[in-house]
Amino acid sequence: MILDLAPFCAVKCKNIPEGHSQILYGLYGIVEHSGTMRSGHYTAYVKVRPECPQPSSNGLTDGDAEPSRGSWFHISDTSVQPVSESKVQSCQAYLLFYERLL
Repeated sequence: MILDLAPFCAVKCKNIPEGHSQILYGLYGIVEHSGTMRSGHYTAYVKVRPECPQPSSNGLTDGDAEPSRGSWFHISDTSVQPVSESKVQSCQAYLLFYERLL
């Protein structure tokens, strides 16, 4: 869920503020593929972020709903369902999306 890239960066490229020793990235999205190399289906897991409206049960956004920071949703075609973090961690990830944590 949290990835520290500092051990894999050259000293000159780290651009780390003084007093810090980590370059942290947080997972916020996953693409999962089911099927074969010739055909299949892609779905996504997305983490709700504070500045984004939270999806409602019908997959549309509800402007009045307060986002639940850190909750995850599984998206498949028109279906949007809440899922646990353990479900996200056990999925068969095809692509991972990270953002820099400041």
